Amino acid sequence: MTFLPKEMLKAFARKLDSLQGRAWLPLALLLIALSSVFVFGGDRSYLYKTGPHDYMTEKNLAIAENFSLKNNLLLFTRQTLDVDGESIYEPYTRFPIGSYALIKLATLPFGYSMSVKLSIARMVMLLFFAGAAFLAYLSLRRLTASSWIALTATLLAFSSPYCLYYNDVISSEVMVDLFAVMLVFHGIVIFE
Repeated sequence: MTFLPKEMLKAFARKLDSLQGRAWLPLALLLIALSSVFVFGGDRSYLYKTGPHDYMTEKNLAIAENFSLKNNLLLFTRQTLDVDGESIYEPYTRFPIGSYALIKLATLPFGYSMSVKLSIARMVMLLFFAGAAFLAYLSLRRLTASSWIALTATLLAFSSPYCLYYNDVISSEVMVDLFAVMLVFHGIVIFE
């Protein structure tokens, strides 16, 4: 049983068929949606919110900031001095150094301005988010042979509250891992 009259369904099918000829339109809509994430969600430096988002952001930005040859590429969040003047490090060696090195490289030209470094590092994480969404779209388009189904599924998946809350968190385990998984998945789709 359908709630829409058959004429309305036929008209919708004709509209959808007319849009199929415009293969660039779904990709353009995806790029507009992803660019809106950069415009509307990229900078929360003026807003301090407690919770896991900001805890992970602060911790990982400190790790990236301390990551240098001067510190022997040691990942640590805090350095203190004991009574003898010796440095005591609070190491954090749980993750690989790749994303910390990328964040350090992206924020290096901005000197001592932590608010600018925070914004730049969040933009780097948003690039990983956008890259993961784009790879999901390409994979789904190849699997379903429909740009519209791929666009719909990608927008539904990447507009989840989890993705929108954590898309700009500075971390080596959230968007970087999602990008890596989507890259491997896209490689499997192409290979198969």
